[in-house]
Amino acid sequence: MKPICSKLLLVLAAALFIGGCTSKDKDNEPFEAVATSIRVTEKGRSDDSAKNWIVGSNVNTDTIGPVRIEVENEMVWNLIEPNREYFVNYQGSVQQGYVLEQIERIDDDSDGK
Repeated sequence: MKPICSKLLLVLAAALFIGGCTSKDKDNEPFEAVATSIRVTEKGRSDDSAKNWIVGSNVNTDTIGPVRIEVENEMVWNLIEPNREYFVNYQGSVQQGYVLEQIERIDDDSDGK
């Protein structure tokens, strides 16, 4: 598949899922599954190094503020770079926090390679 087509498909997929899917968890709290493009603005870990997290802002809209997402796999967390764009799938709630399910770096090559 040509690089332009794959980027177009990625943008279309992001547009379809930008709002995410909302339901209720077992405690009747809102639960979201979100697929979107974010720019990672910060990454860190808890004081006891038990939890790794990233903070990212949606690249498609300014109406959604930054979101903090826990990254359970430390090897994945080590590969994430601040100030880069990624297509992410995460789930959770504002009250309980969000957990990363999948992440893919969006290449920022302007020459289409």
